[in-house]
Amino acid sequence: MSRCLTVRQSAALGVAAIASEAVLSAASPVDPHRQRLIAELTPPGLPSVAHVLAALVGLALLVLVPGLWRGTRTAVSLAIVGLLVLAALSIVKGLEYEEAIPEACLAVLLARGRSAFPLGCRNRPRVALLCGALGAWALTCCALLAAPLVSGGRGHPFDQALHHAIAHVLRSSLAHPHPITGWALLIDALIACAVAISALAVRSLLGPAPGVNHHLEYELSAARAIIERHGEDSISPFMLRPDKALQFAAGSVLAYHVIAETAVVSGDPVGPDETTPQVLASFLPVARARGWHVAVWGASPRYLSRYRELGLRAICVGEEAVVDPARFTLEGRAVRKLRQSVHRVERRGWEVIACNGRDIDAELESEIDALELAWRAGKRRVLGFAMGMGAFESEVRPTDLYLLARSPDGALGAVMRFVSHRGKLSLDTMRRVGETPNGLNEALVCRALEIAREREVAEVSLNYAGLAHLLRGEPRGNLVTRLLTRQAVALLGRGFQMERLVCFNEKFSPDWRPRYLVYESRLGLPRAALRILQAEGYIPQRRRPRLRSGWHLPPRALPGPQRAKSAG
Repeated sequence: MSRCLTVRQSAALGVAAIASEAVLSAASPVDPHRQRLIAELTPPGLPSVAHVLAALVGLALLVLVPGLWRGTRTAVSLAIVGLLVLAALSIVKGLEYEEAIPEACLAVLLARGRSAFPLGCRNRPRVALLCGALGAWALTCCALLAAPLVSGGRGHPFDQALHHAIAHVLRSSLAHPHPITGWALLIDALIACAVAISALAVRSLLGPAPGVNHHLEYELSAARAIIERHGEDSISPFMLRPDKALQFAAGSVLAYHVIAETAVVSGDPVGPDETTPQVLASFLPVARARGWHVAVWGASPRYLSRYRELGLRAICVGEEAVVDPARFTLEGRAVRKLRQSVHRVERRGWEVIACNGRDIDAELESEIDALELAWRAGKRRVLGFAMGMGAFESEVRPTDLYLLARSPDGALGAVMRFVSHRGKLSLDTMRRVGETPNGLNEALVCRALEIAREREVAEVSLNYAGLAHLLRGEPRGNLVTRLLTRQAVALLGRGFQMERLVCFNEKFSPDWRPRYLVYESRLGLPRAALRILQAEGYIPQRRRPRLRSGWHLPPRALPGPQRAKSAG
């Protein structure tokens, strides 16, 4: 992997240097002796055309540099062709063999190292940009062809034969040997617009394929069956949220959501133990063929060794609080504050009601929906991805546990939902609105744990707390590393309220289980972290409007409001 990264970086830097030099060379005058010699060997006007084409090819190669850095296959193929064309143009425009030799050599080196460029791309430009580029070049050609008429035939550089007009005007536009007129400025502006739009079109050609971030009904049924049979992990049921696509292989399934160039996989794949990692192994080439990097968010320690065998890396990014209901109690000094919260809610006349999803009728469901909308009205964003069910499903899951808190006047003030899976419970949402007593969330969780103990539920998963392993313990490493870690955690804590979530979970004396971010390379770690934060809702995603081109299906509309696992 590191060798491939070195090849990509070297290729990108080499192409950038040669392309920049080609653009500058195309705009510079040719040595007079070489110019006379090339004039004797080539048809009139051909060197001028070569200058223009060399400048355009150089600009196109500069556009390819980001794709080379990412490792896009199409980018390296186009770069090879562009370098060979540039080498030929260097000879034609002025016998510049000192430029042609490095260009040809770099093309050969790129051809030999094509295996280091595994990523695919969308392989077709956006229709709007393509039409815009064609229109801009058409307007430029019209302006160039009209230039001799505007010049009036008085020795102006545009006063050339028709088949030389475009080359001479572009050449003069690059070097400006003629007096600048309004018409010349117009042509320069048109050329600049045409080049810019063409660059954007090439960039869109190399962009990653768009992700279809939803699943079909038959995929949902198949995934639900696998999760009901093998979904031991607390993140497993959240794979079914509607904004995740599904990948199946060897009787296993994984869920992912594409943001920009990254496919964020939600937790470990689910399936039989012996075949589960195979679905990720089958997904990696699919993702690379579409131009996606892969990051697994919320991975457990269970398959880390298998992920490393696939060439991936892992870093602990937090811990999940899991409570054993059989050991939970409100007796003793250690849980005095928790016991006080429960008593406070009771003294103020609030009633905590527990019910299963199958017990929720239409009237109660409409109350829950109204509370959800009221809660959303006071929130700028909704957090949660890997451990959130997202939008409501078409029907309430019959085995899920709902905790309802009603005020003394009977109004619904808070709702907490626990998703049921394989004899376990996993907290999905915590919603409360209006004036509620302090400790209401704690009282709801306590009631859920009591019911779980009565039903002999094996475990109850509470919130996942980012960087909890650093907040709860002393950072590792030397003195400088520990100081930098403390500063980073303190800075992140201001924006993400991580310490508050850790303190909330600690009240229930949970077992802390590490969760990992699995990523492709060290250089790709910042990008993976950014996409995770966007998926979870901490950073807004950049959404591009899509034109209906007929080249891909638009994403299906997702019903209902999104719900997320968060400490409302």
